[in-house]
Amino acid sequence: MGLSTSDKETSATKAVTYSLSSLSNLAKMLPTGVVFVFQILSNVISHNGDCGKGNKVLVGICLGILGIVCFVLSFSDTFTDSDGKVHYGIATKSGIATFGSGKSKVKPSNVSNYKLTLKDFLVAGLAVLLFAVVSLTDKNVVQCLYPSAQSRINKWIQALPVVVSAATGAVFVLFPSNRQGISHPVATK
Repeated sequence: MGLSTSDKETSATKAVTYSLSSLSNLAKMLPTGVVFVFQILSNVISHNGDCGKGNKVLVGICLGILGIVCFVLSFSDTFTDSDGKVHYGIATKSGIATFGSGKSKVKPSNVSNYKLTLKDFLVAGLAVLLFAVVSLTDKNVVQCLYPSAQSRINKWIQALPVVVSAATGAVFVLFPSNRQGISHPVATK
């Protein structure tokens, strides 16, 4: 007494749909844009790992600023108003604070979907952690900030990003965020 062919197809379709939805949510929550910007800047500001005191300060400032950007972008969201116009904003306790629309009082029809939750802070913290691990284990950053430790921590440098990425990815899949960010297509909520 097994499943009928249509039940198997329905189960398979549901599994594929869930998997693709989870991957889509994962892509929205990972700090890929911030890591990309850092990868571009790290070669220049770290002088390809051969840096002096000024370069070390610049690397630290860049890491700090991009970490803050990563945190703040975790709270960004978008919505479409009744006229079909897309609005961008940041989630707050009372809903979404829009910017760049000219009409600061524009609100989505379902304001409660845009309020800050504890999950938002979890996602933001994990995104910053992932950014920190990826950026602090970058070859140029390691050579610049802690060159004498490079040979002793080489195995950690190789393994840590993979382990942290897998762990944060699992958390992101298990607890998907409803935030769409400002760089992803707008979907209805």
